[in-house]
Parts: sequence; C-alpha cells; structure tokens
Amino acid sequence: MKAHIARNQNAGVPMVLAWNLAPGDRGILDGMADAFGMKVQVVAPAQAGQTVAQLLGEVPVNAGRTLALEPGACPPAIVLANFRPRDAATLFDLLDQAKAQIPLRATVTPATRQWVFGDLLAQMLAEKGQVTAL
Repeated sequence: MKAHIARNQNAGVPMVLAWNLAPGDRGILDGMADAFGMKVQVVAPAQAGQTVAQLLGEVPVNAGRTLALEPGACPPAIVLANFRPRDAATLFDLLDQAKAQIPLRATVTPATRQWVFGDLLAQMLAEKGQVTAL
C-alpha cells in the first residue's frame, strides 16, 4: 500500500484572509471570487493568534500563542495570498471601484507567512497611520 501524505488543499490557490468585514463588503468580495479563482476565508477573533501560514492551511495549527482579538479591535482588513501581482492590483482596484470599506490591505510575503495574524493587523494599522500622517 502506498502511504498518503496530507497535502495543503489550498496550495497555489489565491486566498483572501478577511478580518472584520461588513456584510456588504463581504458580498462584494465573494462576488469577485469566481473571476479570480479565489477562496475567501474569514478570520475569527479567536484565530488571531495563529500564523498566516496556519490560516492558509500551509502548516498545522498547534497549541501556541493564544491571542484573541475583539471583533472591533482592528478595522476591516484583507490579506491576499498566492495572487499574481497584477491580479492583486486588479482586485484592489475593483474593490475601490465598488467602494468597499476595507482600509487595511496587504499581500502575503515569505516573511509575513510566519507572522501571527493579530501582529500583522497591528503592523498594517501602524503603517496605515504613518501613510495618512504624511
């Protein structure tokens, strides 16, 4: 018998990690899913202590940091993974055209895959504050 190795079902699939989205904005994002071949995963407050890689299903979730955030602790955010750069830019442009109220937006990098999601949100919020302060 051959051994079956569990593989990440989302490997290479464009994914959006969504935080604290209003129902209308979630609908806008879901409406774009087929066009981009993407999956939208809502990150629950209790999952904020997981790494981005864990949320993407790239590594198993194990007992570790137990960070939970209140739903309103951070503004709405999306984090894109496995997107080609031009597809990510197109998605961001379409969200702007649809007037989606998602102020925090990022794409996953090799470094941020290892970040705890709550820490990534805090960093995105800090960078947003720095940009608007200029």
